[in-house]
Amino acid sequence: MNLLRLSMMGLGVAFLVSGCGGSRINSKVDLSRMGPSMNAKRYANLEKIAATDLKCAEELTPDYLGENQYQMSGCGTEGIYELRCRMGQCSWVPDVRARAEFDLGCARAQLKTARLDPVTVGVTGCGKRASYRALGSVYGLTWTLNSAVTEDAEAAATPTLE
Repeated sequence: MNLLRLSMMGLGVAFLVSGCGGSRINSKVDLSRMGPSMNAKRYANLEKIAATDLKCAEELTPDYLGENQYQMSGCGTEGIYELRCRMGQCSWVPDVRARAEFDLGCARAQLKTARLDPVTVGVTGCGKRASYRALGSVYGLTWTLNSAVTEDAEAAATPTLE
Protein backbone atom coordinates (compact mmCIF):
# COMPACT_ATOMS: atom_id res chain seq x y z
CA MET A 1 0.00 0.00 0.00
CA ASN A 2 2.79 2.45 0.91
CA LEU A 3 4.69 1.54 -2.26
CA LEU A 4 1.62 2.39 -4.40
CA ARG A 5 1.14 5.71 -2.60
CA LEU A 6 4.83 6.55 -2.96
CA SER A 7 4.88 5.70 -6.67
CA MET A 8 1.77 7.85 -7.32
CA MET A 9 3.37 10.77 -5.51
CA GLY A 10 6.57 10.30 -7.52
CA LEU A 11 4.57 10.26 -10.76
CA GLY A 12 2.81 13.50 -9.77
CA VAL A 13 6.11 15.21 -8.99
CA ALA A 14 7.52 14.01 -12.32
CA PHE A 15 4.58 15.58 -14.19
CA LEU A 16 5.04 18.90 -12.40
CA VAL A 17 8.77 18.96 -13.04
CA SER A 18 8.34 18.10 -16.71
CA GLY A 19 5.81 20.89 -17.19
CA CYS A 20 2.67 18.81 -17.68
CA GLY A 21 1.10 20.18 -14.52
CA GLY A 22 2.42 23.72 -14.84
CA SER A 23 0.59 26.84 -15.86
CA ARG A 24 0.45 28.57 -19.23
CA ILE A 25 3.37 30.86 -19.97
CA ASN A 26 3.08 33.65 -22.51
CA SER A 27 6.27 33.23 -24.55
CA LYS A 28 6.13 36.87 -25.71
CA VAL A 29 6.52 38.19 -22.15
CA ASP A 30 9.71 37.74 -20.13
CA LEU A 31 8.28 37.21 -16.65
CA SER A 32 11.74 37.53 -15.09
CA ARG A 33 11.62 41.26 -15.99
CA MET A 34 8.15 41.72 -14.52
CA GLY A 35 9.05 42.03 -10.84
CA PRO A 36 9.50 39.55 -8.01
CA SER A 37 5.80 38.77 -7.43
CA MET A 38 4.86 37.99 -11.05
CA ASN A 39 4.27 34.48 -12.31
CA ALA A 40 2.43 33.04 -15.31
CA LYS A 41 -0.92 32.67 -13.54
CA ARG A 42 -0.86 36.22 -12.18
CA TYR A 43 0.13 37.57 -15.59
CA ALA A 44 -2.74 35.71 -17.26
CA ASN A 45 -5.14 37.27 -14.72
CA LEU A 46 -3.68 40.72 -15.38
CA GLU A 47 -4.14 40.28 -19.15
CA LYS A 48 -7.76 39.24 -18.65
CA ILE A 49 -8.57 42.16 -16.30
CA ALA A 50 -6.81 44.73 -18.52
CA ALA A 51 -8.46 43.44 -21.73
CA THR A 52 -11.89 43.88 -20.13
CA ASP A 53 -11.06 47.23 -18.53
CA LEU A 54 -9.48 48.69 -21.67
CA LYS A 55 -12.08 47.11 -23.97
CA CYS A 56 -9.25 45.73 -26.08
CA ALA A 57 -9.29 42.34 -27.80
CA GLU A 58 -5.83 42.83 -29.29
CA GLU A 59 -2.65 41.68 -27.58
CA LEU A 60 -1.69 44.04 -24.75
CA THR A 61 1.84 45.27 -24.12
CA PRO A 62 3.02 45.08 -20.50
CA ASP A 63 5.49 47.41 -18.81
CA TYR A 64 6.74 46.90 -15.24
CA LEU A 65 6.77 50.26 -13.42
CA GLY A 66 8.28 48.99 -10.17
CA GLU A 67 6.76 48.38 -6.73
CA ASN A 68 4.36 45.75 -8.14
CA GLN A 69 2.77 48.24 -10.55
CA TYR A 70 2.22 47.34 -14.19
CA GLN A 71 1.10 49.36 -17.19
CA MET A 72 -0.87 47.51 -19.84
CA SER A 73 -1.19 49.23 -23.24
CA GLY A 74 -3.22 48.42 -26.33
CA CYS A 75 -5.94 49.72 -28.64
CA GLY A 76 -4.73 53.31 -28.15
CA THR A 77 -5.24 53.30 -24.38
CA GLU A 78 -3.44 52.16 -21.25
CA GLY A 79 -4.15 51.22 -17.67
CA ILE A 80 -2.05 50.91 -14.53
CA TYR A 81 -2.63 47.96 -12.23
CA GLU A 82 -1.08 47.06 -8.89
CA LEU A 83 -0.53 43.57 -7.49
CA ARG A 84 -1.13 43.46 -3.74
CA CYS A 85 -0.25 40.34 -1.80
CA ARG A 86 -0.82 39.42 1.82
CA MET A 87 0.20 36.06 3.28
CA GLY A 88 0.43 34.41 -0.13
CA GLN A 89 -2.96 35.69 -1.36
CA CYS A 90 -2.71 38.23 -4.17
CA SER A 91 -5.20 40.36 -6.07
CA TRP A 92 -5.05 43.01 -8.77
CA VAL A 93 -6.03 46.55 -7.84
CA PRO A 94 -7.76 48.10 -10.87
CA ASP A 95 -6.74 51.43 -12.39
CA VAL A 96 -8.32 54.21 -10.30
CA ARG A 97 -8.62 56.33 -13.45
CA ALA A 98 -11.35 53.99 -14.76
CA ARG A 99 -13.57 55.10 -11.87
CA ALA A 100 -12.39 58.73 -11.98
CA GLU A 101 -13.28 59.00 -15.69
CA PHE A 102 -16.94 58.82 -14.73
CA ASP A 103 -16.80 60.97 -11.57
CA LEU A 104 -14.69 63.77 -13.06
CA GLY A 105 -16.17 63.61 -16.57
CA CYS A 106 -12.67 63.50 -18.01
CA ALA A 107 -10.88 61.13 -20.41
CA ARG A 108 -8.48 58.65 -18.78
CA ALA A 109 -5.51 59.99 -20.75
CA GLN A 110 -5.98 63.45 -19.16
CA LEU A 111 -6.11 62.18 -15.56
CA LYS A 112 -3.07 62.32 -13.27
CA THR A 113 -2.77 60.37 -10.02
CA ALA A 114 -0.82 60.87 -6.80
CA ARG A 115 -0.60 58.31 -3.99
CA LEU A 116 -1.67 59.98 -0.74
CA ASP A 117 -1.23 56.91 1.50
CA PRO A 118 -1.23 53.12 0.96
CA VAL A 119 -4.99 53.01 0.31
CA THR A 120 -5.79 56.55 -0.92
CA VAL A 121 -5.06 58.13 -4.31
CA GLY A 122 -5.69 61.69 -5.47
CA VAL A 123 -6.82 62.19 -9.07
CA THR A 124 -6.75 65.47 -11.02
CA GLY A 125 -7.80 66.32 -14.55
CA CYS A 126 -10.00 68.62 -16.64
CA GLY A 127 -9.85 71.27 -13.92
CA LYS A 128 -11.24 68.95 -11.21
CA ARG A 129 -9.82 66.87 -8.39
CA ALA A 130 -11.00 64.10 -6.07
CA SER A 131 -9.58 61.44 -3.79
CA TYR A 132 -10.32 57.71 -3.92
CA ARG A 133 -9.92 55.00 -1.31
CA ALA A 134 -9.34 51.32 -2.04
CA LEU A 135 -11.97 49.19 -0.30
CA GLY A 136 -12.35 45.46 -0.07
CA SER A 137 -10.23 42.50 0.89
CA VAL A 138 -7.25 40.77 -0.64
CA TYR A 139 -9.72 38.86 -2.83
CA GLY A 140 -11.06 41.97 -4.53
CA LEU A 141 -10.37 45.66 -4.20
CA THR A 142 -12.33 48.50 -5.73
CA TRP A 143 -12.01 52.28 -5.68
CA THR A 144 -14.62 54.48 -4.04
CA LEU A 145 -14.88 58.27 -4.06
CA ASN A 146 -13.46 59.53 -0.75
CA SER A 147 -14.06 63.27 -1.18
CA ALA A 148 -16.26 65.68 -3.02
CA VAL A 149 -15.28 66.42 -6.62
CA THR A 150 -13.94 69.98 -6.50
CA GLU A 151 -12.63 72.51 -8.97
CA ASP A 152 -8.85 72.36 -9.13
CA ALA A 153 -7.29 75.50 -7.63
CA GLU A 154 -4.81 75.81 -10.55
CA ALA A 155 -7.62 75.71 -13.12
CA ALA A 156 -9.69 78.26 -11.18
CA ALA A 157 -6.71 80.65 -10.92
CA THR A 158 -6.10 80.63 -14.68
CA PRO A 159 -7.91 83.62 -16.23
CA THR A 160 -9.92 83.16 -19.39
CA LEU A 161 -9.52 85.54 -22.31
CA GLU A 162 -12.63 87.12 -23.76
